[in-house]
Amino acid sequence: MAIRIFPLIAITLLSCGCSSQNENPSQADVSSNWTPAELSERQGDLYSYLLSELEEPEKYVDLDEPDGRIYCLTLTPMDQWSDTGNWRNIPTDFLHEHPELNIWYRPATDAYLKDGHVLTKDSDARAWMEWVTIRRWVSETEAEVQTGVWCCPLGGGASTRTYEKIDGKWRIIDYGESWVS
Repeated sequence: MAIRIFPLIAITLLSCGCSSQNENPSQADVSSNWTPAELSERQGDLYSYLLSELEEPEKYVDLDEPDGRIYCLTLTPMDQWSDTGNWRNIPTDFLHEHPELNIWYRPATDAYLKDGHVLTKDSDARAWMEWVTIRRWVSETEAEVQTGVWCCPLGGGASTRTYEKIDGKWRIIDYGESWVS
């Protein structure tokens, strides 16, 4: 089962009234790359599974985004973002395991947050930050995970699921709360 935001969120995001900002990106928040060695074995195992379940994001095209949407990917939960983002890139070891992520997503540090809008550092183009985060461990084999996407105020959403490792495989055992803005 792929990690996807509910169809209602997708519909809401398609109608997002985000606008591009033309000011310089913040240079203050430069997030470092980090490695799975900084993660416990069970965290690395679950993140590897979660990243393997990601599907290519929709490259919805409209007049404001003639080349399609730009997506970035992070493990940094939204409640830990600073005023300018301060996102951490996906560890390179995971990107080697899942090379398609390099095609579908830009590194999180290619973007910044300004007035609630995700923008690219190279051109101030509108972008989307997608995150996958282990929120907490319920037990040794069970964890609460949050996935979400954000572009601007009234353009985002997230959902929480509980995963358990059963017979050596991660499985969703509970669908928790979701929100859309």
